[in-house]
Amino acid sequence: MRIVMDFDGVYTDPSEEGEACAKNFVEKIISFGLEEVGLETVEKVDSWIGELRVRQATKPFSFGWRSEGRVSAFTFEDPFIRNIGLADFLDHLAGNGDERAKAVLQQLKKKENMESFGALSEWSFHQLNLKKRPDPAAKRWVENAIDKGHEVIIVSNSATDKIVEFLDQNQFSDSKRPQVRGGARKFGLGNSPKPIVIANLEQGELTADTDRPIYEQALMELKPDAVIGDVFSLDLTLPLRLKREGKLPFKWGIFYRCRDYTPSTMVDLVAGRTSLVPEVKLIRDWSEVPLH
Repeated sequence: MRIVMDFDGVYTDPSEEGEACAKNFVEKIISFGLEEVGLETVEKVDSWIGELRVRQATKPFSFGWRSEGRVSAFTFEDPFIRNIGLADFLDHLAGNGDERAKAVLQQLKKKENMESFGALSEWSFHQLNLKKRPDPAAKRWVENAIDKGHEVIIVSNSATDKIVEFLDQNQFSDSKRPQVRGGARKFGLGNSPKPIVIANLEQGELTADTDRPIYEQALMELKPDAVIGDVFSLDLTLPLRLKREGKLPFKWGIFYRCRDYTPSTMVDLVAGRTSLVPEVKLIRDWSEVPLH
């Protein structure tokens, strides 16, 4: 059978990279020394950022990684999107007259030629020089899958050469190496919103936009029997729609890789007392994805 897997968060644990992104983001704000709005010290900036995250957590599905002006991935879904989502929230606050957000944004424009907090988030990511932390258990599972005759394909936003470099560095042999399809642009929304209802919550319907044309093209070409990802919105909502529409059966399954950073809200949706997304299985250990 054919298995499509994400890369970051499935083959790796990106927690350290996410922390480094957040550090770069905050250090840039600290460097401005904005005493006039009470952001002149490390402690005061850290306190402010903490307050923002608490406020943002009350609306976890309103902010995040945007594409075509729409939320493509929800805030807090992984260590990278946590930083992207904070930037999105800050851009929202600045646009609505928040004094501190406006003061920081003014300095970003004046001193760094950055027009938004989103640009600061992107800059923070591009400063990373950490080696990716591999997940040895994922490697063993993939090698066993290939041994048993299954076809394993990495479909990821990351560039193909970066993934190949990782496979080389982590001793994936030619005979037990997954195929790679980088540049999948799972986050890239198209011009025709296709919302799918994930769950009906007390606050109303929780929906995700599944208009991801490049990712959909890849899935329809590959026709996988299983898909595995760690970011629900990016990796799994489109497969969920395709399964519900009868376009792809995913007869092996749609698997949600749970890690320490996986939002408890999403875990509860998928694996609570009453699962609201029965088509998706939450996995905490690779033994929970049996190799037939």
